[in-house]
Amino acid sequence: MRLPVIHILLVFIVLTSGGSTSRADSTPGNIHPRIRVSFSERFRLVSWDNAIHLEDAAEGAATFTRHRTSLMGQWFATERVELALKVTNEFRYHFVPQDREFSFDEIFIDQLYVKWATGKFLPGTLTLGRQNIILGEGFVVMDGHPLDGSRSIYHNAARFDWKVAENSRLTLFCTYQPEFDETLPIIHESDQQLIEQPEMGIGAYYHWRHNDLDLQAYFIRKNVQPGEMRRVKSRINTLGVRGQHPLTTKLSITGEGACQFGDYGEVDRSAFGGYAHADYKADLKGPLPKKITLGALYLSGDDPGTEDNENWDPLFSRWPKWSESYIYTQVREDGVAYWTNCASLYGRVEFDVAQGVALGLDYHHLMAPEHADASVPFPGGAGRNRGDLVIGMLKYRVNQQLTGHILWESFTPGSYYFSQANGYAWARVEFLLKL
Repeated sequence: MRLPVIHILLVFIVLTSGGSTSRADSTPGNIHPRIRVSFSERFRLVSWDNAIHLEDAAEGAATFTRHRTSLMGQWFATERVELALKVTNEFRYHFVPQDREFSFDEIFIDQLYVKWATGKFLPGTLTLGRQNIILGEGFVVMDGHPLDGSRSIYHNAARFDWKVAENSRLTLFCTYQPEFDETLPIIHESDQQLIEQPEMGIGAYYHWRHNDLDLQAYFIRKNVQPGEMRRVKSRINTLGVRGQHPLTTKLSITGEGACQFGDYGEVDRSAFGGYAHADYKADLKGPLPKKITLGALYLSGDDPGTEDNENWDPLFSRWPKWSESYIYTQVREDGVAYWTNCASLYGRVEFDVAQGVALGLDYHHLMAPEHADASVPFPGGAGRNRGDLVIGMLKYRVNQQLTGHILWESFTPGSYYFSQANGYAWARVEFLLKL
């Protein structure tokens, strides 16, 4: 049974009003030595033609605005205890298609946690409740529920960051993600589905630094239960490692790889995923690049010649890591941002255009390790060339509080898609205010 949201808000206000004033803190946003309030407003204008269907005749164009408002309060009860509450609302206004009705959508609890810095016996930090969890580059853990887009990425979780030694840390976590938000109250509930099937995960993520070498190793277990949209039960074990090392003062290499085993319904699972990139900091001015990146990624696909399932499962990382637009093309294949059966050779060049203005240009040659299923109409091609993706992003900073970007992406489909597949253009403009 849900409690009225006003009850939680009142409890939070009562608790924060009783804080001690023994610790002075002049951090911006603090309205009291132990109370911090922050606010953010994000505006986005998004437009694309046929990113989902790759077919001009499907009339799949969309143009809409997204308005996300968040208010967060943090109470530092003692030097070692923090309580936090964040509420968020995101609504959209659609210009195309015109038949989409306007809805103010939900006001929901985006964060609600208690954080405790433990003592010397077992030094670390314990975080209980609704929280964000981002590990590494977000290759395996980033977004807890992809179906609501970027309005939130929280996990309902328990997490302990154990400081094993001065240069090493072990993160232990347990998370549960239901199909709908049934754990905390919502104002103006609209039955927003968060994920296709209920998921539960546990993991251990070890991070070690030695001089310039940065190493991370992890083991994550995810159990997937039958849901309304998908009925297949699955158990996925993921064992992986990530490393980063500078070769010179300007050149560094980064790589991550993981194997998966377990089951998918009645069959065994055996998959592999990874990426690697080299980054060169040229630090040149004007029209010359500041940074150059060359990389590759590989996410295994299901081999139809075996009984096993070799599809890479993105675990808790269904987010636009490599492209904001291509995640929509994945909708009809496996699901939004379901990165699997995908490989890429890519490059990126970054420029400092002016004070507070930066430009990034990306090119991806996308491939598929395995052929598409010939029995389904989409993707519908006989080859393994997914196509070519070009990305341009102009970032700007007006001041410390106001930032934004202009993003443009263009995709030309290859032989992996049906013969008459059309390309798409995708664009977004963003303003982000943080106080």
